[in-house]
Amino acid sequence: MRIKKKVIILTLLLAVLASSLVLLKEGGKKEIAVYDISVIIRGKNNEEWSIIKAGMEQASSEMNVNLRFISLLEENNVEEQKDYLEKAIDSGTDAIIISPSDYTALSNIIENTNKKVPIVLFESKIDTKQNIPYISCDNYELGKKLAEEVIRNGNTRKNIIIAKSDLEFSSLVDRYNGFKDEINKSKNTYEVIELPKDDSKLYNEIRSIMEENQETVLVAFETGELEAIGRAKKYIINDTNVNYDTEVYGIGRTSTIISLIEEKIINATVIQNEFNIGYLSINTAVNKIDHKKIDNNINIESTVINSENMYSKENQKILFPIVR
Repeated sequence: MRIKKKVIILTLLLAVLASSLVLLKEGGKKEIAVYDISVIIRGKNNEEWSIIKAGMEQASSEMNVNLRFISLLEENNVEEQKDYLEKAIDSGTDAIIISPSDYTALSNIIENTNKKVPIVLFESKIDTKQNIPYISCDNYELGKKLAEEVIRNGNTRKNIIIAKSDLEFSSLVDRYNGFKDEINKSKNTYEVIELPKDDSKLYNEIRSIMEENQETVLVAFETGELEAIGRAKKYIINDTNVNYDTEVYGIGRTSTIISLIEEKIINATVIQNEFNIGYLSINTAVNKIDHKKIDNNINIESTVINSENMYSKENQKILFPIVR
């Protein structure tokens, strides 16, 4: 009996010791950091931003980030962005990622915010001497690639019509300059026109351009404008049964743009790897919060997409990224 009691007591002691060791081990576990990060885009939360957002969400799930994705009520509204910057600071966010809607007008507030909360710029930048991380493709090179594609398709002596864009934010200025500098190496001429926002007026304007300049080239540097021009061209072709020889080129990707390239309504678009922009923006913000060494200029690759190459494995990955 005494032996049994000793065995029981010893077993109980071992059980208590094991439990204590488990508790000590659990108590010694390092607490996992959770980051609150606010993202302020320069437009509405539509398909144009969906791939960037998907990249951010993927990174957030891997890096313990509570992501707050903030869109605007009005495209490229400086005052809205200023207001959201102030609200993000008041909310106690750990970092702010922003695509500035104006190169100069937002410089002071972003610089001042960066002194209080880590800032990361993506897709467009500001006029600053501060070392603020910037994630984007080389937009000058992107514009240059677009011009090269126009010329590659045999356009050497044509009149190119460029849809006027809002040149207040840096990415569009760089795209325009890259395109202009490259196209000036050819014998093409170009003019910049302002297109109406209303669909019915836009269709009439595009139809007029196509009828008066049947062998012209239309170029847009913004996703929304490229999509609208492509839809207008398709409508005109289907409605009039006349296939005017007007080529359309631009920058950006949406499901509509991809479909119009398949139908050869849009001749080509140049896109950046938007998923990587989103992913690396979150990664950079987390590293900045943790005071880790970071690269202040991260260049993302850009690719020309046309009906000939859109089905390649590499381009399919860019057009339709798989989110894990």
